[in-house]
Amino acid sequence: MLPDVFPEPLPDAGKIPASPGDQAGGGRSLRGGMRLINDPNGAAGSQVDDDGNEPTISVLPFDQLSPELLAKWESLRRQSCHWNQPFFASRFSAAVHRARGDVLVAVIKRTASDGLDEAVGFLPFHRIGRVGVPAGRFLNDAQNVIGLPAERVNWPALLEACDVRAFDLHAIIHPAERWMTEYRLNSVGAYQADFAGDSEGYLRRLATVHRTISKQGQKTRKLSREVGEIRLEVDCRSPEVLAQTIAWKRAQYQRTHILDLFLPDWTRRMIEVLHGGSNSASSERLDHDPLRGLLSVLWAGDQVIAAHYGMIEQGRLHYWFPTYDPTYSRYSPGTALFTELVREATRHGIDCIDMGYGEQPYKQKQTATTTNVAYGTITHSGWHRLTHSARNAFSRYVKQMPMKGTIKKAWRAVHPTAGIKKLG
Repeated sequence: MLPDVFPEPLPDAGKIPASPGDQAGGGRSLRGGMRLINDPNGAAGSQVDDDGNEPTISVLPFDQLSPELLAKWESLRRQSCHWNQPFFASRFSAAVHRARGDVLVAVIKRTASDGLDEAVGFLPFHRIGRVGVPAGRFLNDAQNVIGLPAERVNWPALLEACDVRAFDLHAIIHPAERWMTEYRLNSVGAYQADFAGDSEGYLRRLATVHRTISKQGQKTRKLSREVGEIRLEVDCRSPEVLAQTIAWKRAQYQRTHILDLFLPDWTRRMIEVLHGGSNSASSERLDHDPLRGLLSVLWAGDQVIAAHYGMIEQGRLHYWFPTYDPTYSRYSPGTALFTELVREATRHGIDCIDMGYGEQPYKQKQTATTTNVAYGTITHSGWHRLTHSARNAFSRYVKQMPMKGTIKKAWRAVHPTAGIKKLG
């Protein structure tokens, strides 16, 4: 099972080094007359705005958050659907911290009517040099300040308190409109399947729109005849099957010349922590589960044909790492797994499958709800914005080049770990 939200640090995690800003004593002035203050533990704080309520920001390692703060984190999430993605859960940051040991959390507090300080916002992040990045790096598909309406987020104060010159974010959920122009953010589509209590009806409607879905039943029946009886295991707890799933996904990355997201040890540790080993599932229903990993497996007889590892929380499934045995590729096993999972979703309490951001064709064929997320850099450093924009522009240019597949294959052969810094 997922460990307590105060996990013991891994043996190789080490101590989280204090930044120069955390080590400084006393206070220093910020723009607009705001003041940076340091608590006795070395955590920096600053005023978020000057509305007279004197909100402050404290930056703490994740494992120094009290049970009361963690409970408040989850209480704030329940106040709005803006924070219902599992990446906003404190348990996700707990798993990342267990795997890496370097999750920091900016805790925004404001004085309540009773005179006591009350937490009103949380931002989990990693500090890489002088840049803040999402907790979980590029495995995190949803970012924003948890608990605060976007219009009330003061990024300059957060930058100062967190001792970073920029927050590089790639999937900002529900950004304020002014951020798009002020920070020159871009947007990309995000996709999800909402079942409204009838996942079988959803699948029937999807089949009338997309031929890929409508033809899958025929392929799945052929798979059953030629290989073995089809069976979906929605919640597989086997560590061995999980290891096979990761191995297939890594092989798929190599075949398609994509950066192997499981190359760093910490990404595999995080997956294992979220999955929680071989403990039996407490129930067939998943609509009341706290955040945890969910491994779903499509069997044909005694053969694992396809598998998907994602995260489930309160009936919302984030579709994360689908993969399959390429031996059976002629049966479209990935689509077979998806359609069977949708068919069984309502019975198991799953009411939404969130595909996340990215405009891959398979997402558009398997979903009916489209939103947008923002990406870019939150900074007032012209140089950082310039270099960040240049990297993005180069990446877009390469993706549009003729023979990009051949170029990507050659580049990945020479530089197999190209891009690994985004997982560091």
